[in-house]
Amino acid sequence: MKPYHQIQSVLLIWDASQNRTDIEEIKIFGHELRKAGKDITFLAFHPIKKLTEDMMPNEIYKLCCKADFNFFLGPKSINLRSILSKKYDLMINGCLTENNYMKTMATFCHAQFRIGPYIEESDINFYEIMIKPNGADPCENYLIEVGKCLRKII
Repeated sequence: MKPYHQIQSVLLIWDASQNRTDIEEIKIFGHELRKAGKDITFLAFHPIKKLTEDMMPNEIYKLCCKADFNFFLGPKSINLRSILSKKYDLMINGCLTENNYMKTMATFCHAQFRIGPYIEESDINFYEIMIKPNGADPCENYLIEVGKCLRKII
């Protein structure tokens, strides 16, 4: 893991079916990293068969759906494979519920370091650091703990 001040590229993923407040907190966290000089890529997984025509990715926000994965949940589409094959310094999973698509993205992502939520003990193979979401606002507390962990890496 690079020290925090040397991290340049970050992939921040979440499930678009999450609570809207949680998604906003994740976006705010990502934009704070961007203000700190990090190159942020947001990747939102939409749990639908196919993205609609009005759902367009842009330079910052990338989108994927079930059609981007094969029968075994491996990345299938060129778009998703391209995103995951990019060399990131850090990947952060913002989905705080059990989600096999998030596990696939964590597995296939070419990030040097991965941070994810501690939901099940079997997930320990997907991340270098796992943080247990807790408190009245689990997402906010999770992101605060992620920030603390990142600042401790000197």
